[in-house]
Amino acid sequence: MWQPEIDEIKRRREMAYRLGGEKGIKKQHELGKLTVRERIEMLFDKDSFAETGVMAGEAKYENNNQDLVEFTPCPIVMGTGKINGRKVVVQGDDFTIRGASVGRMYKAKLAYNGKMAYEMRLPLVRLLDGAGGTIREVSQIGYLELPYVNDVAPGMLADLMSCVPMVSLALGPVSGIGALLMVQAHFSIMVKEKSQVFVGGPPLVEWAQGEKVTKEELGGYKIHTQISGVVDNVAEDEADAISQARRFLDYLPRNVWEMPERKYQEQDSPDREEEELAAIVPKDGMRPYDMRRVMQCIFDKDSIFEIGKYQGRSQITALARLDGYPVGVLANDVNFKAGAFNWDVAEKYQRFVDMCDTFHLPVINLIDQPGFFIGLKAEHMGTIRKGVRASFSVTQATIPWASIYVRKCFGVAGGAQSDPAKLNWRFAWPSAYWGNIPIEGGVYAAHRSEIESAEDPMALHNQLQEYYRGFAKPLRAAEHFGIEDIIDPRETRPRLCDWIETVFYLEKTNLGKKAHGMRC
Repeated sequence: MWQPEIDEIKRRREMAYRLGGEKGIKKQHELGKLTVRERIEMLFDKDSFAETGVMAGEAKYENNNQDLVEFTPCPIVMGTGKINGRKVVVQGDDFTIRGASVGRMYKAKLAYNGKMAYEMRLPLVRLLDGAGGTIREVSQIGYLELPYVNDVAPGMLADLMSCVPMVSLALGPVSGIGALLMVQAHFSIMVKEKSQVFVGGPPLVEWAQGEKVTKEELGGYKIHTQISGVVDNVAEDEADAISQARRFLDYLPRNVWEMPERKYQEQDSPDREEEELAAIVPKDGMRPYDMRRVMQCIFDKDSIFEIGKYQGRSQITALARLDGYPVGVLANDVNFKAGAFNWDVAEKYQRFVDMCDTFHLPVINLIDQPGFFIGLKAEHMGTIRKGVRASFSVTQATIPWASIYVRKCFGVAGGAQSDPAKLNWRFAWPSAYWGNIPIEGGVYAAHRSEIESAEDPMALHNQLQEYYRGFAKPLRAAEHFGIEDIIDPRETRPRLCDWIETVFYLEKTNLGKKAHGMRC
């Protein structure tokens, strides 16, 4: 009978479940944070978590190395569980043990976790709350190692991005490898005023730069969700962050060899037409309107999940559903820089298109694009290079694509909104107008000498504008098949619901890894 050994297994598990002990757990709670096991319990469906590597850690023995007297678990908990009935791989930092500092065993478990996700083709969720690398192991190892992330096969980390959905949550201070793992994700979240993300923390910055900063000043949520674009979303608390992670995964397939799931809502008809769409765009092209309300009128009720709301604010990126089918949504927010394609929009736009293409999410683009943001700062920031690079994500994508021309579409940035070389399903609203350059600026550029030498320059300028505006009406383009169809805005949802039913399952022919995978 192996009962003594079985009892020892149980005892060791119980020691691991104690995490960093009562003192460490109490401190974690005093900081307003959950423990790693409480987080995993909140993330997964009830009683679905199956842990791997629970007995890995540092052990101390007595009596000729026979009797275990002390055990410190490895500060990373990992395994599989279910989210809405679908299996997912998880890894979670245990901050109660030396701030979840990274050592050899941490890296080994991290590598194994990546292999689980990669070879089992399962989504990966990371619950990050760690201090990064530690120098404490040097005395045990006896030499300084060359830096490495973990023990996975070369290229697997990058390949994971093109195979399975990956979500990273910053639930406390995250630095070093943790910061890398935040970026290496399709969706990332920070908790407001509880989490920070940085390559090196304040002590290292003070040593290297002589600059004293707080953790929040260096890498708080305002820095990374509003300025740098390193992190997508902000959460009010840990429960909100975990809820967002669960919801994000609900729109995606488990891997690129599967299609996303349709979740039909009987209470929302595909034939729904919203009367307000007929008047929501002002006749005055300089006046703004609420593009998010336009989205609510078109997509399934309560299905819109916005990503990166506070970064690159002139560009909206969101997941939503059309008659239950999950889709990616691009839209221009004219309340910020008139919806212009800014330097901070480019990376946001590119990453979102890449993600939709990777995971077979058809894209619907609601276009009111006045062009690239211009000016001295735009040139300093290399806007054209970043914008053209973003446009390649559209031309390289193979997902079904529908474009709704709501109002403006001008210049190179306007051209980046779709790929005319493919079957691009295009509808224009009667409010739409487009061209290589806006009439308002183009008239003066083309007729400057005439206008400036005229007896009444302003009168001639206005006269020329009226002349060219006659060519700008979308019906003129439709006469020459320059646009496939012009529709009553109220018809947008029914038209798109018919389109998504036609094209969604055609994407099955593209299942598997695509030629152009996700770019972090």
